[in-house]
Amino acid sequence: MSDQHDHREMAPGAGMTAARRSDRASNELVGICRGLLADGHVSQQEAEFLKDWIERNAAFVDAYPFRQIYERLDTILKDGVIDAEESADLHDTLIRFVGGEAFDETAQTASLSTSLPLDTPEPVVEHDGRIFVVTGTFSFGTRSLVTHEIEARGGLLSGAPSKKTHFLVIGSLGARDWISSNAGTKILKAMELRDSGAPIRIVSESHWASHLR
Repeated sequence: MSDQHDHREMAPGAGMTAARRSDRASNELVGICRGLLADGHVSQQEAEFLKDWIERNAAFVDAYPFRQIYERLDTILKDGVIDAEESADLHDTLIRFVGGEAFDETAQTASLSTSLPLDTPEPVVEHDGRIFVVTGTFSFGTRSLVTHEIEARGGLLSGAPSKKTHFLVIGSLGARDWISSNAGTKILKAMELRDSGAPIRIVSESHWASHLR
C-alpha cells in the first residue's frame, strides 16, 4: 500500500518535469528552425541535421509539433536527396511553425485557408487533359506527392496560372494572411484571370482530394 501511495505522490512532480522538458525542447526547436530559415533556403545538410535532432529527442517525437515536422522530413529525405521543390516545401512548413501558424490536421479553423476566394459552387474536378497549378502547403503530403497524383490521372502541371489553366489547387494549410504570402501571388493572378473570363477554377485541397479515384 505504501509503495502505491508513494507512486501517486510522485506522479504530479514527474509530470511537471516532463512538461518543462517538453517546453524547453519546443523552444529549442523554434530556435533551430529560425536558424535554418535565416538564409531563405533549407539545404539537405540542414534537413538531415533537423531530422537527427528530433530523433535524439525521441521522447517528444510523437507530440505536436515534433511529429508533423519529423514526418515531413522523413518523407522528403526517404530517397536520400532533397530537390529544390522539396526544399521549398520544407521551408514553407517551417515558416508556418516558427510564425505560430498551425499546420496539422487538428489545427484550429482560423489558422487554415478558409477565407480564400474559392469557386462557389464548387466545380467537378476532372484531371485528364486538364492543366493544374498548385500552391500553398498541403496536408495531403509534399507538393511532389500532390503533383504525382494529378499526373497519374492524366493531369498536366504548370508553374503559374495562365489563360490555359483549368484549376488552381490551394493547400489547406495556408496562412490567414495568404494575400501577403508566397501563395498569394498565384492566387491573385488566378482571380484576375477568372474575373476576365478565363476558365480557371480555384479550389481547395480538400475539394480536389475528394475527386481522387
